[in-house]
Amino acid sequence: MKNEADVFDARWLSGVSEASKSELKRLTEFQNFDVGDIIYALGGPQKWLWAIVDGQVQIRVAFIETEPVLAHMYHAGAWFGESELIHGIDGLIEVKATVPTKVARIAYTPFRRIADERPELWRAFALLASMNQLLAMSAANDLTLTKPKQRIAATLLRLSGQRGNIQGSGSADEIRASQQDIANLANIARSKASIHLRSLATSGLIETNYNRFKLLDHKGLTKLIDE
Repeated sequence: MKNEADVFDARWLSGVSEASKSELKRLTEFQNFDVGDIIYALGGPQKWLWAIVDGQVQIRVAFIETEPVLAHMYHAGAWFGESELIHGIDGLIEVKATVPTKVARIAYTPFRRIADERPELWRAFALLASMNQLLAMSAANDLTLTKPKQRIAATLLRLSGQRGNIQGSGSADEIRASQQDIANLANIARSKASIHLRSLATSGLIETNYNRFKLLDHKGLTKLIDE
């Protein structure tokens, strides 16, 4: 794999001592996943903190009244999985690789033990949880944009890691998602989402393929949101 991220250089770990980082590195395991592989499933066992070393994953969530829907995409350098550790509930989300992906993982049990010995890790963990909460708040705030095309542009930028990226992790120009995914996230009908996506493509802001979107003009998309 190319351009692997140093996941221990993450923003939430910036205030942690090198000694504590070394303890985390000692606990770390690495895994590789292919396109479409489920890293962990809704309702399934979830006992690790995860970080993306290289690649990209989809995060899908489900509520009582809905089928699983796309919520976000994480890119190299991003960490996730902290909610299950906080709440003690398995599989609050589904995580699926959209490209060949290498991940790092740290099991909860030894993490708790090390963090109890080194409280700075609990403070850092709280920062990670806050960062991911702020990402969710950013997504919710984008839904207040009044124009559907603005909401679609904001959604595309956020999924690509170029909007609301509180963790400061990597980004990607290509998004692997369906038109229905984009419509759900922008809270508009698929038929109208299709019209607006086509308009963005005609304007040269994006390129569309089957279940793929390529961002061609990030500044143009941002300008559209600010209009």
